[in-house]
Amino acid sequence: MDLTSLSPTSLDDPLYYLRNAQQVVQLCLNQYADLLLPDEIRQLEELLLLDESAQALLIRMVMRKGVLFRKDNLNYHEVPDLEVALQQLQVTGLVDDQPELSLQALCDLCRREECLLLARQRLPEQRLVASMRKSDLVAMLVEQGSDQQTLHSWWSEAPFELVELSCTPLFDRVRLMFFGNLYQSWSEFVLTELGLQQFEPVAFTPESRPFQHRDEVDLYLQLQQLRERVEAGEDIEALCQSLPEPIDCDWIHYRYQKVLFQLGHEAERRQQIELALQLYQQSQHREARLRTLRVLEKRELAEQVFALATQAHEQIRQPEIRIGLQRIQQRCARKAGLDFSPPESIKVPVHALTLPKPEYIRVESAVIEFLSDADTQLYHVENHLFTGLFALLFWPALYAPLRGAFFNPFQSSPADLFRPDFTEGRSELIASAFEQLSTGAYRHTILQRFEQKQGISCSLIYWPSLQPELVEAALKLIPATHLEAIFRHLLLDLRNHRRGLPDLIELNRATACYRLIEVKGPGDRLQDHQRLWMQTMLAHDIPVSVLHVRWDEENT
Repeated sequence: MDLTSLSPTSLDDPLYYLRNAQQVVQLCLNQYADLLLPDEIRQLEELLLLDESAQALLIRMVMRKGVLFRKDNLNYHEVPDLEVALQQLQVTGLVDDQPELSLQALCDLCRREECLLLARQRLPEQRLVASMRKSDLVAMLVEQGSDQQTLHSWWSEAPFELVELSCTPLFDRVRLMFFGNLYQSWSEFVLTELGLQQFEPVAFTPESRPFQHRDEVDLYLQLQQLRERVEAGEDIEALCQSLPEPIDCDWIHYRYQKVLFQLGHEAERRQQIELALQLYQQSQHREARLRTLRVLEKRELAEQVFALATQAHEQIRQPEIRIGLQRIQQRCARKAGLDFSPPESIKVPVHALTLPKPEYIRVESAVIEFLSDADTQLYHVENHLFTGLFALLFWPALYAPLRGAFFNPFQSSPADLFRPDFTEGRSELIASAFEQLSTGAYRHTILQRFEQKQGISCSLIYWPSLQPELVEAALKLIPATHLEAIFRHLLLDLRNHRRGLPDLIELNRATACYRLIEVKGPGDRLQDHQRLWMQTMLAHDIPVSVLHVRWDEENT
């Protein structure tokens, strides 16, 4: 099945959110029926057969926070008869109209005045004044117990009725299979007018299906529950006992390693140092080794930590991690009295410019205005030009239908774009793109895709910044070897290296030259990720410099 079989809906349809949700459910039934239990399939199929008002009510509830709702708060124009809609949902087992809840949960649903009425019924011996704060009333009520009872068992004269979603676990499972994550909410998707965006069509093949077995979905959900329990403050050591066994699935394995790292980080924050070290050493997360060394730095001999940091520095390629390791080396060498000099960095050319302080425009715009002339054109490109050119040249690699990369037809990029193993499985496609830089075919490819892919949503492209004249001039004046160096640095760590590129590009058609300029206003200085880009560019003879701008206050 091609993922493009899902169609965008328009905000002109008052039930557009329902149309989007129906497509999500249908896709999961089509693609993942073998990973759903018979009861789950039955519930989803029955949902799609209900009256539209009942379906709309359920999706409205799914989009809202929590699982318990007061009926008097379920007022929607598209649900003219609430009781009829709820009855249909109850028959299918999607909602429960007699839920059991704690007193705390009941109080959370009540206004202050209602908490006062409840307290007067349940605590007749207490002297209660009308001006009491809700927090005080709740504190008195919850002392009565933490068991679960129905609303009318707690409060026989309750002025409202409750309903509870019974299908949250199922809809979390569906949401995960559709999005490939649990940080995207239902409302984020179903309330979007998808017709406003174009997406690259990607074939959804049996081999590329992200989830192949139900236990993969189960594992992801278990890992998410662990994260939520960490955030709720539960004991880390006890949570470690609940860690599920890993399974053989690369993209979920990355998630597993990330959760191990997060558990370790939380243990470190709580001063459970031994546990933190164990978790860091188990994790293959790219920052785990650095965190381990930072912990050891506080408790082990400086000479030992220096040796470990030196070994790690020799083995790790990721530049940001190497900077952290180098700083550990420097600190430990200083403490231990060791002779250590970090690799000498290339000196970044720095220029200064004094300008009248502009009243309304940014400092970059002021520089462009000052330096531009008949032959020289400057553009404010920052993090847009080179990432855009990269995306256009490496388009087939970005949108290759690899397992774990695409879950639905509304993705602006593969889900693994920022994972350390992004290049694995795409090596031939990436090599093919670099080959075009060697043969010169890249110019035609980029310009052709610039026309063909115009407007397609891509996480690495901001289309308004890629003006045709800029793209054409940049491809004429920037040597292929410079582009290759920039693209290889991007691929080392797309998450971090898509930021920190120089602000401006200066194109001189008369001399057929270009240069990149990082503009720094008063009080501004280079950050680590910007310095890394500068060092990479200078190492490959890419013309780049820093321009410090000062304001001439007298002539403003």
